[in-house]
Amino acid sequence: MQIFDLVLALHLYSIYTSVFLVFFYMFLTQDNCTTEFNFIRRIRLFLPIYYMFLAIVFFTGILMLALLNFNLNFYRILMIISWILILGLHIFQFKLFKKARSLRRYKSYKTYSFFILISVLILFFIPFGYKYL
Repeated sequence: MQIFDLVLALHLYSIYTSVFLVFFYMFLTQDNCTTEFNFIRRIRLFLPIYYMFLAIVFFTGILMLALLNFNLNFYRILMIISWILILGLHIFQFKLFKKARSLRRYKSYKTYSFFILISVLILFFIPFGYKYL
């Protein structure tokens, strides 16, 4: 079970890093930039890093599930559903970003982005809240 402990540690630290990156992404999207170019550049440089950590969370979660012989309980199903919803919200947010960039209307994107990121943070904490209640 030494490999399981290693994968679990990598999974948990990736989740913690992802939560920090959500807060940082919220700062990037809600901050008033001087120019439109700086706003777009900051978001486009940040997103690959954030998506990389989401991919690490996904693959370490799948690896842990395989090491546990795919035994599902309510907690693991809740984590899978949360991750799918987080992925769906980020796909929706990126589509909003592309639409805002083509129309050059960032005010509505900032508003939607704020609510999407708050929802993502809640989804990150739902499995942990269930586990410790």
